[in-house]
Amino acid sequence: PLPTRGEMTDVANAVFDGTDATMLSGETANGAFPASAVRHMASIASEAEVAVDYYDQFKFLRYCHSWESISAAESVAASVVKSSIDLQEDKDGNGVVDANEGTVIVVVSSSGAQADLISKYRPPCPIVVVTDSKQVARHAAGRYGQRPLLVDSLKGSAQNLAGRAISFAKEGGFLHAGMHVVVCHGASEACADAHPTAAVTTLEAAASSPQAPMRLRRATTTYQDFHARNFVSCQRNVTLDLELISEPDLTMPRAAKIVCTMGPKCWDTATISKLLDAGMNVARLNFSHGNHEGHKAVLDTLRTAYVAKAAEMQQSLGLKTKPTWSVLLDTKGPEIRTAMLRDHKAIEIEAGQTVIVEAVGAAYTSFEGYKTDEETRIGLSYDKLCKSVKPGSVILIADGTLSLKVEEIINDRELRALALNPKSLGERKNCNLPGVKVDIPVLTEKDIDDLV
Repeated sequence: PLPTRGEMTDVANAVFDGTDATMLSGETANGAFPASAVRHMASIASEAEVAVDYYDQFKFLRYCHSWESISAAESVAASVVKSSIDLQEDKDGNGVVDANEGTVIVVVSSSGAQADLISKYRPPCPIVVVTDSKQVARHAAGRYGQRPLLVDSLKGSAQNLAGRAISFAKEGGFLHAGMHVVVCHGASEACADAHPTAAVTTLEAAASSPQAPMRLRRATTTYQDFHARNFVSCQRNVTLDLELISEPDLTMPRAAKIVCTMGPKCWDTATISKLLDAGMNVARLNFSHGNHEGHKAVLDTLRTAYVAKAAEMQQSLGLKTKPTWSVLLDTKGPEIRTAMLRDHKAIEIEAGQTVIVEAVGAAYTSFEGYKTDEETRIGLSYDKLCKSVKPGSVILIADGTLSLKVEEIINDRELRALALNPKSLGERKNCNLPGVKVDIPVLTEKDIDDLV
């Protein structure tokens, strides 16, 4: 199975826009080919990253709000990213910076703050985050370009920690001889979060040489998923020759991360292992569905699969550092829904008819809407509905398939609306109030219970 043209361009455009991650929902939760979906998304993202104009992107991110002042820490972060762009060298003059001509950023961070500032400016290279915090290491799995290196302590010298990061990058296959390493560390200590500074080193090569003239005869760059070791080649050329075919594959890891929603089709250890092989970085647990016991069972399975896959990769690839993946808890969040209906039967809404909408609040699970010869009445879970809307406001129901135009606010609980189109309306349908500032807590009681 292959993605549609629309799906492919959606992923590619997200990468061009500098997204931290792209997400699969039904494709992995309920799809017939979850691992294939992840593999295709990772491939599209990797190829799209080759075509990003990092110079133009950096200028936009740094100077589009140039009238706003930035902190000293952010200024250093921006300088680190600018240096990583400037230090890339098209040594062979083929019109593109290949994997062995790029840079790697190393940042020592206990809180992850400095690493996130560097990610903000979207560097064209991996960001090795040296941290002593397990939480920061987990969060790095969902951040743009970040590759966590968890250490016991940051009390050692910045030079020693940078050395460990360089070994980690070489082991991962994305740091090669002659490449530049931009290290961001503290001015008086190793950690860069408080008073950051930066230095540049060149790996096993002489100082930087002038760039060769740019030619557009051909351009080839090979990207590789850091964990799965899946090669994705993106080539632009007008001439095929022996050099193009026989030159060794040097790789760079994908910067945009892949988030996969867990569901019945990928709850078992074997399928999770396939998702990891295909390029999954973060597993998403959707708390809009299911219960705590079910999510706990999936979480335990994920952790088991993570440990097994990490051990397998360390043995088969000779890795000294254990690969890591993360889990995302996605809360249900605030929402507005229609109430229940008599006998749980859908009611037929006709265009031009009057509908009484009642703000029933939390009682929407017990309130029953109806349609009789006298009136049509439905309930909404938003108890401040009549205070938030006004005559002329539009209520969109069931993904906008039913539009109701408010005609009169009857009282604090009821309003009269006009149906703008016909619709067979069922229970618990989502609602949207365009242009209306709703008064709903950001975290609902369910969200708080899920988080606690």
